[in-house]
Amino acid sequence: MMSKNRESQNDTEQRCLDFVKNEMKEKDCFGLSKEHFTELKKWLNNSEPNSNNNNFPDFVFGSGFIEHFAVTSSLVDKKGAKQTRESYVFKKKSETNFLKHLDSSEEEILVSHSFGRNFEKHTHLNIVNSIKKSWIKHIESYDKNTSEFTHRIFLIEYTDIILQTAVSRRNEPTEVFDTYRISVDEHLLDWIYTYKEKIDYLILVNLLSPSIEVIRINHIPDLIKEIPEIGCAPVIGIESHKFMGFKIKEENI
Repeated sequence: MMSKNRESQNDTEQRCLDFVKNEMKEKDCFGLSKEHFTELKKWLNNSEPNSNNNNFPDFVFGSGFIEHFAVTSSLVDKKGAKQTRESYVFKKKSETNFLKHLDSSEEEILVSHSFGRNFEKHTHLNIVNSIKKSWIKHIESYDKNTSEFTHRIFLIEYTDIILQTAVSRRNEPTEVFDTYRISVDEHLLDWIYTYKEKIDYLILVNLLSPSIEVIRINHIPDLIKEIPEIGCAPVIGIESHKFMGFKIKEENI
């Protein structure tokens, strides 16, 4: 029987893949000809979950695979991403505080309360480190796999909405993206290119601030030649939770 954690992970992977299947456009692709694009769409649509869901890879199609992993721009320690951990704690505390407030209120009186806190610190270095660490981990799984694959895809999901990317081209207004953009990250792309013999495509997805970037790894040297000046910075803001409710008289229950 599949564990709840494994089932939740499968749902996350499938949701990310489905988003790419439905939303990917040619404008999202770098280094792909029309033939490449059509071929990739076919692979995505023909992909199916690995029948052995505890093993590499996550999805298979014909002689190819798609491996999904998530990355963050939050600080990551031995306990995982600080943003995810602290957000969970904050939400639970907010719920507990609201229920205490509700419990002390009068019956049948609407109670509303909001709780907020600043975002955790997010940086460009954090997401680069997160991508590299996860990439190496999944390459190791690929190396241990005994199956022969001729088409190999890494599907990377950026799970935050806090890092923005500003792209500046000569004689053009600066363009600001509400998410991290790997297609203009020269040094990381140069590092990824060293794996060109093992991975054919990377797809970076953000479901929270909808974005897709598809990069053909062999094309990276040409892509780097065209990279403009960029800057990455965290969004300044807060996360918040709002609760509403009222107590019902026992005689009405």
